[in-house]
Amino acid sequence: MNLINNLSDWYKDAIIYQVHVRSFYDSNGDGIGDFKGLMDKLPYIEFLGVNTIWLLPFYPSPLKDEGYDIADYMTVNPIYGTLNDFKKFLKEAHKRNIRVITELVINHTSSQHEWFKKSRNAKPGSPWRNFYVWSDTPDKYSEARIIFRDFETSNWTWDSTADAYYWHRFYSHQPDLNYDNPNVQKEIFKIVDFWLGMGVDGLRLDAIPYLFQREGTNCENLPETHQFLKKLNAHIQNKFKNKFLLAEANQWPEDAVKYFGDGDECQMAFHFPLMPRMYMSVQMEDRFPIIDIMEQTPTLPEPCQWAIFLRNHDELTLEMVTDEERDFMYRMYTNDPKMRINLGIRRRLAPLMSGDRRKIELLNAFLFSMPGTPVIYYGDEIGMGDNFYLGDRNGVRTPMQWSNDSNAGFSEANPQKLYLPVIIDPEYNYQAVNVKLQEGNSQSLLCWMKKLIELRSAYTAFSRGSIEFLYPNNSKVIAFYRIHNEQKILVLINLSRHTQNFNLDLSQFVNHPLIEAFGKTEFPTITENPYFFILSPYGFLWLEIGEKSKVPESLNLKDRILNIKDKWSEILSGSNRKKLEGLLLDYIPTCRWYRSKSNLISKVKIMDEILFKNHKNPIYFLLLEIDYINKHSEDYFLFLTSEVGEDFTEKAICQLIDRKGQQTFLIDALYSTNASMHLFHFFRSNKTIQGTVGSIAVNTTRYKEILNKKEDVIIKPLDKEQSNTSLLYGDTALLKMYRLSEKGINPEVEINEFLLSNNKYISPKLAVTINYINKQNISTAGIIQEYIPNEGDGWNYSLNIISNICENFKSFDLFQNKKEVVFPWIKISDPLPKKILDSLDIYAHAVKIIAQKTAQMHLALMGNASNKAFEAENYTLFDQRSLYQSLRSVIVKTSKLVSAKSLSINGEMQKKLDFFFSNKNKLFNNLEYLLSKKLGGKKIRCHGDFHLGQTLYTGDDFIIIDYEGEPCRPLSERKIKYPPLKDLASMLRSFHYAIYTVLNENMLISSSFDPEIWYSWICNIFIQTYLDYPEVRSLLPSENEFFSLLLKAYMLEKVFYEINYEINNRPDWVHVPCMGLLNLMGDNPL
Repeated sequence: MNLINNLSDWYKDAIIYQVHVRSFYDSNGDGIGDFKGLMDKLPYIEFLGVNTIWLLPFYPSPLKDEGYDIADYMTVNPIYGTLNDFKKFLKEAHKRNIRVITELVINHTSSQHEWFKKSRNAKPGSPWRNFYVWSDTPDKYSEARIIFRDFETSNWTWDSTADAYYWHRFYSHQPDLNYDNPNVQKEIFKIVDFWLGMGVDGLRLDAIPYLFQREGTNCENLPETHQFLKKLNAHIQNKFKNKFLLAEANQWPEDAVKYFGDGDECQMAFHFPLMPRMYMSVQMEDRFPIIDIMEQTPTLPEPCQWAIFLRNHDELTLEMVTDEERDFMYRMYTNDPKMRINLGIRRRLAPLMSGDRRKIELLNAFLFSMPGTPVIYYGDEIGMGDNFYLGDRNGVRTPMQWSNDSNAGFSEANPQKLYLPVIIDPEYNYQAVNVKLQEGNSQSLLCWMKKLIELRSAYTAFSRGSIEFLYPNNSKVIAFYRIHNEQKILVLINLSRHTQNFNLDLSQFVNHPLIEAFGKTEFPTITENPYFFILSPYGFLWLEIGEKSKVPESLNLKDRILNIKDKWSEILSGSNRKKLEGLLLDYIPTCRWYRSKSNLISKVKIMDEILFKNHKNPIYFLLLEIDYINKHSEDYFLFLTSEVGEDFTEKAICQLIDRKGQQTFLIDALYSTNASMHLFHFFRSNKTIQGTVGSIAVNTTRYKEILNKKEDVIIKPLDKEQSNTSLLYGDTALLKMYRLSEKGINPEVEINEFLLSNNKYISPKLAVTINYINKQNISTAGIIQEYIPNEGDGWNYSLNIISNICENFKSFDLFQNKKEVVFPWIKISDPLPKKILDSLDIYAHAVKIIAQKTAQMHLALMGNASNKAFEAENYTLFDQRSLYQSLRSVIVKTSKLVSAKSLSINGEMQKKLDFFFSNKNKLFNNLEYLLSKKLGGKKIRCHGDFHLGQTLYTGDDFIIIDYEGEPCRPLSERKIKYPPLKDLASMLRSFHYAIYTVLNENMLISSSFDPEIWYSWICNIFIQTYLDYPEVRSLLPSENEFFSLLLKAYMLEKVFYEINYEINNRPDWVHVPCMGLLNLMGDNPL
């Protein structure tokens, strides 16, 4: 063998093509790919331009897990050919300067392996029994997570033959080997010697983090694993030349990098966290996810390299993202729940991009631009589709599509004999998507990919170079240099579906020319001035740096007229429909409930209309699709009716003029008393009303009697609502209509229904749910619930009481000892001084009641195993990592915002903040306890938007309301479970704002009175009262120190959110969260 690149670190320059023998080409017509078929297709792989093939397992196997359940390591599965066939293939590949890497699946075997058969029949304690991990109880290693949660309920499975449990981190038919047994390690070394000695160039180590088990750990990334890898690598380096190990370690960068050791373990490892963030960045049209994860990626030892990829044979794994990011990916890329599996998405690249050629090219260019060795999954180079209905991950493992002949040219077998059916989906049908068609079309995706591979191979800056990010003032663009020796590439990527322009400071390369890599087009020479660029939608540029050479508040009705003949409903047909959509484009941004006021609307389209009859003026329920210039579309609900009278001019969408010249106003029906009354009566019983596309379904509960009042009642709107519209029905019921249409049941419905079964907890009784149903999708459109008579919400109550206290309380000297009351507000067990309680007057009592109600709420929401949606779950290190990632993201974003804005704060605070944000890396270090200390406690369904405004004061009590969660967050994200301390942090911040609101209005902040001291005592009262409930302690970290650490983390998350919000919306208030931030961090925050 005489390969072109014979460097010991040749893998850095590799471009890997991942292939499953079974899926590539069938040479003998049995419906299954084989090595002879793979060898026949080597010319194609050579044509593509890749230089390395990665083969999935081809060993004898029951094939319950695509061959990762190995029954014999030392030969070839007969369905793929013989060992001699493999040797011939390997020899032919090397002739074509193509290297071959294979799988070393050594964490587990198949339960059909001879080793396991001997082990299960051997006596306990004997050498063969100790080949695997056995136990008399399934309770060992309880902190290890279950990876295949969709298929397995435990990591232990009972074996009746052995009369014991065996350990498996994956499927139950894949028992884990016992690496504490030296005999196991010896056998693995024999396997390595066998395949590397045959000529295999590298080995992918599957599931390598799970080799060892230790009590009290999560059984991942253990020191013993790294010791074994060092031993394995040393063995290989001493015995062979130019071989490498590739680790499959689905871990965060700081853990994955450990598999390189000091260059003495694996030479390569997959960068799992980078992959989903490429998809996130394109969908969010924001570079932040990429910048953020790359900043967290450590520098590698010299001989080492990341392996980077977009797709592979498994699901698109979402393990290395936060809960919120995972929720975002599911919402964006899985419109059918069947697309989800385990913690991932079982789809190929092209369907994930909805077949958009520009996005497919963009992601591939993105991948090839990043540091690391790129991996291409077979078929993705032609844009193959998938079939997620096949079960497991088989939908992305279908036969390669060679031509439009029978069986996609993969096999001459009867189609029913194929190991899996070919893709016949209309969009990705093999007759339209295949190699033969694309080979002959120079504009095809295949030919474009061939060119991309060719270019990538030509620039060592991509394979071996450093990366340096640039920061144009357009976050939809990601820009960076790739530099290796004298080679310098400027990479520019437009993540947006729209054309973007921006300036870049390239003055460090003044007088150098820029040459576009694909067409070699010369750009103007770089000067001292900022360089101006324009990128097309989803466009990108590889540029070689050569050697020198606003929203209206009201509408003018005069110009807003629709002409009708007789009925106002005519506006929904003919040319008037388009005119109405145009009028709604201006009207929607003026609505109080409209959430996206900062985004420009490009189009409004009426997607569905449902008529409510039996009313003097008909009412139409509309589903509106709102498209934006700079974000993804949203759907909103709108009720329409017409009314006569000048009283409606301010609320009118437009004037309606009939042929007689009579004028009426088209309005939101929820602002009409008559229309609202009709809707209320309609919603009193179970019924469904069909529309053009979907339907409205009304479902009542056992509390519907609250709607049975026969006497006339008054309906009036509540001014409180922002994102929804609420109407009070007399003094008994409240109708809340949700304006934004979101797929799924609203959390407020789920929580209220759950609380109906809890007689001890007082909350408004749910009487009616109103759902919009379109095909299989359900969106909660509204609810009717019990109205609780009250004297106002907790926010206004707090403002009134605190104001009264301030007027009556003249001596503030008792608050001068500030050091006693900084976070975490004294030791949690310390009693409160009587003079403090006296000074706070009745407000201390109110704070105690709210704390009691909070504890009762959390106990009511903790649920049990009978309801998985509400069952309390352990708060783990993985959850803490997610919180750390969220904190890190919001800190970086806030830092950039603070540095870009002039804040309305005093000089001393500005100085502290500047120091704070200029040393944010130290803050990250300060928060690393989240990564290492297991804080404990539980996570449950929380309120999600908990503040004083979400409580009602009844005169002697407080009732918690509005379990909808934060409306600005996606509905599915609001259902994620969190520690109860997230709600506590939100309420404690609300107290802070209440105090400052009163003191600012009364101008009482002075050197003689520090509101932070008062605030600290209120927090102390709240926390101590909350903790007086013994049952609630079971949900919290057991140690006071850990309680404080976790509470501090969630308060930091909240306060950074507040700083962002105030800078963008109320800059005069930014000093409040800034003060909260500084006090949380103490006198020496860093």
